[in-house]
Amino acid sequence: MGLFCHILIGSPSSGKSTLAEALVQRDPNYRIVSTDDIRAQLFGDATVQGNWSKIEAEVYRQIDEHLHAGYSVIYDATNAKRPRRMKLLRHLNQYATVEWLGWHLKTPLKTCLSWNRQRERKVPDGVIKGMYTSLKQFPPITAEGFATVYTVNPVAKTPLVDQVYRKISHFSRSLINRQNRTQKVRRHEYSQLLDFERLMYLIRILLNYPGVGNLHNSDPETVSKVLGKKQTFERDVDEIAAFIAKIADPIYADPSAIAQDLKWLETNGLIGKANINSDLKLNIRDEPDLVTHSYSDIEPFQRLIQTIRLIIQEPFIWQQELGTLNSLVERMKTEELVDYECRDSLRKDIEKILKPYGILPNFPMKRGYFAGTAILSQPDLVKVFRLLESQAQSLDDPVAFQVYQTFQQRMETAKLAQSKHYPVRAIHNRNIVNLERLPESSLARKTKVLEDAIEQGKLIELGRIPGVGRHRNEQSDELFLVYPLQIVFHNIGWYLGFEYYQGKYKGLLQFERLDRLFFGKAQTKTRSRNAQLRSLNQLITLYQCSGGIFLGHDSQMQRQYLNPKSSEHQKAEVTIEIWFNDQMFAFVSEGTQRFPVNQMKMSQPFNRELMRENRSLFSLRKTSHDQFPHRFRVRLPQWSLEDIDLHRWILGFGGQAKVVNPEHLRQVIQKKGRAIMEVMDDD
Repeated sequence: MGLFCHILIGSPSSGKSTLAEALVQRDPNYRIVSTDDIRAQLFGDATVQGNWSKIEAEVYRQIDEHLHAGYSVIYDATNAKRPRRMKLLRHLNQYATVEWLGWHLKTPLKTCLSWNRQRERKVPDGVIKGMYTSLKQFPPITAEGFATVYTVNPVAKTPLVDQVYRKISHFSRSLINRQNRTQKVRRHEYSQLLDFERLMYLIRILLNYPGVGNLHNSDPETVSKVLGKKQTFERDVDEIAAFIAKIADPIYADPSAIAQDLKWLETNGLIGKANINSDLKLNIRDEPDLVTHSYSDIEPFQRLIQTIRLIIQEPFIWQQELGTLNSLVERMKTEELVDYECRDSLRKDIEKILKPYGILPNFPMKRGYFAGTAILSQPDLVKVFRLLESQAQSLDDPVAFQVYQTFQQRMETAKLAQSKHYPVRAIHNRNIVNLERLPESSLARKTKVLEDAIEQGKLIELGRIPGVGRHRNEQSDELFLVYPLQIVFHNIGWYLGFEYYQGKYKGLLQFERLDRLFFGKAQTKTRSRNAQLRSLNQLITLYQCSGGIFLGHDSQMQRQYLNPKSSEHQKAEVTIEIWFNDQMFAFVSEGTQRFPVNQMKMSQPFNRELMRENRSLFSLRKTSHDQFPHRFRVRLPQWSLEDIDLHRWILGFGGQAKVVNPEHLRQVIQKKGRAIMEVMDDD
């Protein structure tokens, strides 16, 4: 039997130092190596965290010195993080005659906090809670490199030091019992704890950072955000290793091992296309002395990986009558991924592995499980890609097109969608403005900055580009302040919806074309998300009720129209009535959503199916006019009488429609019609 040395593990104020001192009193051959003492020695104060590399080097030096002098060592530190324990034990395994015993002091959190308040040198409660959680998620286990791990209870009636000596007396028997328990374990290529954890963290990275490996080219901002600075890498695997080192720990960041893991994940369908029913391809390891962890046996490991693969490929498996976990269980059985009752095992997989390692998000998932960014099944993902493709290419949206290009590259790389396909759907509206020929100052070329301002509720200064088309109320060249609310594509171009901040238009909600505007001086003022949403909801209401992009020039009238009191609302409203002949009414009556349905009324249509589905809409009596027997009536905000799009719609009917009310609109249409005739008769 080798020399017994002890590694204490527990939250701050869990009783580790008390145990260490009690062991020394019981046996003077013990020597304590304490990180608190080392910090005081190196930095003059035990509370100074200092450079861990220097502390670690001194820990190793003292341990080596004591062992060579023939003393047993008690290492007194929190040792709350598994990677740090594993690194420590890899170093200590050079001492072949030493048995390194782990002692996990499972002191209740409330007790730790209470004892901490009684100490002269107090640790912040948040630090204690954080380490307690870390130990709860990743408790010490023998597979980390210990000879064995014992759990002791500092608040039990039996003195802590007596608990320790009683367990040491049964050390040989515990080794035999462990060998008996694990002799039937069928070990595989991830039966070693380090390999298993590296695979879990790799899956997490791949799911949460799509395109990792080439992000230093495609998305350097994400690289900078994760790694703390911009970096470039010669090989894809080096970037992946850097992400794992930063997010998990450098102990897992072995590029050659990660490269093999990537091949294994691709072979088994966790990368790219997958057959969720296929068996895993696993190599058997004939190493009976390899210390095992909970997933060292083939069966639980297969279940775990097949569960991850199923959730990735088909997220949100959920039947209301079963609930989330039972829905997953039933699907696993249906796909013949398990042939036994696996509910409890799956719950442990989720609670002990998938959530702690960050593969599943750590919050209640009541509508089915999903992993990382994999929230769509493969068929749905392709549909979304095609939808974005049709929008980005047809509507000339630079931001959407940039996203589409990244999406396209990754879909093709993953062999989920090819660029040569039959375009089943398309959007044929198009932006009439050539964005590439706009001035650099145009808002249409700075949509990312504009989107950020909208999202953050920033006040911005705008101006109108000289020489562009302008409406009557937009003649001023002065800069003006607005809160931007939303970017909207309407008919032929991209518009910015905004709210004037000051001046005679203060509070006015309006749309203007992006290509006609430019940014002025940067502003620092922002407002709350609630204020932004309140104004946005008002903008959307006005847009929908107006039936077009024009919202008038009078903020007081807008507020009156938005007033919940019907008497006030009606003062800002006008009723338009148009009569149609038979031919044109057949077309007009089909447009049951041209304006908000609660604002429209028509006489009976020729299509009786329309009548059955929209009785309240088609409730007007016909006119007594022989040529124009069909009545159309719509209630709109008063400013709609000046809406050019409304005028175009009416004029487009030619002589097949007659404006009856209001008189003002009838005269406007009449005047425009005469002007057209005069121009045509000018020859």
